Amino acid sequence: ELDVPTMKKYVQYCRTKCSPRLSEESGDVLASSYVRIRDEVRKRALENGDDGDQAVIPITVRQLEALVRISESLAKMRLEEEVQPEDVAEALRLFKVATMNANASGQNNAGGAPSVMSAAAPSREEMLRTESFLRSRLSVGAVVNRQRILEEAAAQGYNSMVCARAISVMISRNEIQERNSGRLIKRVR
Repeated sequence: ELDVPTMKKYVQYCRTKCSPRLSEESGDVLASSYVRIRDEVRKRALENGDDGDQAVIPITVRQLEALVRISESLAKMRLEEEVQPEDVAEALRLFKVATMNANASGQNNAGGAPSVMSAAAPSREEMLRTESFLRSRLSVGAVVNRQRILEEAAAQGYNSMVCARAISVMISRNEIQERNSGRLIKRVR
């Protein structure tokens, strides 16, 4: 087990000395997975009677870029020069757990509620419930990792997009402050 100063030095070393890039094999795995996910979602939308062109596609180019960055980060932790297919597989697993499951739960809401990837605003009740969860999870003065709180919310059945929006609203009301380029959040009141 590493002590905190050693861990900080390791992280700093990884950031400055290691810049892994996608290998050709990893890039092929990522590209084929991207296409497969888009096709699966479009097929599911057509089976449900939705117009395939209007289907909600839960993977965008922006998310594909995020998958590349996650894959690179996983390789960086091992000080690898190239991203391995296992890194891509883990990034895809994280994506599916976070985004796809949240999207599926949004589509299965009673009353035809909008899915996670739609642009529709959440209901006032859903926002209040999510803000209440955040307040109960974040005591005044607590600093937590934003991604971790989003994962915890999703694990407890909260819509991750609504949770992210609630955090933004609470920041605008000065209930929460962002730290470390938005990676951390601190409840101030």
